[in-house]
Amino acid sequence: MTRLMSARPLAVLLFVALLPVARLRAEEAQSPFVHAHAHNDYEHPRPLSDALDHRFYSVEADIWLVEGRILVAHDEGEWKGTLKDLYLDPLQARVREKGSVHGDGNPFLLWIDLKDGRPELNQELEDLLAQYPMLTVFTDEEMLEGPVTAILTGDAESKTRHVAQFPRRRVCRDGTYSAEDSPADNRWRWVALRWGSFFDWRGEGEIPPEEHAKLTALVNDIHAKGRKLRFWGNPDKESYWRLALATGIDLINTDRLAELETFLAAKAANRP
Repeated sequence: MTRLMSARPLAVLLFVALLPVARLRAEEAQSPFVHAHAHNDYEHPRPLSDALDHRFYSVEADIWLVEGRILVAHDEGEWKGTLKDLYLDPLQARVREKGSVHGDGNPFLLWIDLKDGRPELNQELEDLLAQYPMLTVFTDEEMLEGPVTAILTGDAESKTRHVAQFPRRRVCRDGTYSAEDSPADNRWRWVALRWGSFFDWRGEGEIPPEEHAKLTALVNDIHAKGRKLRFWGNPDKESYWRLALATGIDLINTDRLAELETFLAAKAANRP
């Protein structure tokens, strides 16, 4: 009985002491920077580094298989380097040093756009990714979350083949949208949509009420099915960024790294 009575104040003290840590974690988890996605990140002067310096939590790399190497480029032949050198090795080094990419425990997303639809790329990619313990591991039954999650986008046949081919894999995939979609599973966890295929608004003035209602319904349905959403080809301006945060779009697709950082910093500081 005495031990129980003495343990209770100690537990209370520990709880109070941990409150600031818990509050900090909650604030970090809600940071608007987790929504920042660097579209075609490799086109910037310093691939990955520029995005990290601007506090982004998501980057995109387009890949091709060339003579056994996985190279990064938007168009075939305009190579920027290898996926390993530009992204995988630097991210693993940061995780080794900080525990997570930004050192705050929040997950980081590496989008891998399959430009090359050949089956050989799937095997080479999975063999490469298996070398990196930072990556989230998926099976059809469970997800072992790591500091970095790789998401396949791009060639529809190739990304679908990949998640079916490997029972234990270091990627999930995205897909398009239909109201009849089944709930999310460990193969398909994201939806990536071309903005102009759904909406006419291009960021001038306010989005029309009917399009706002359509967007809200779309976001809510995707989330209800357990998936997350990003658009590409969206208006790359502040009006869209505000809309994305307000309606719950999970990633803000941009080429304007510095400008989006400034916008999100203002949001984080609760400035108008």
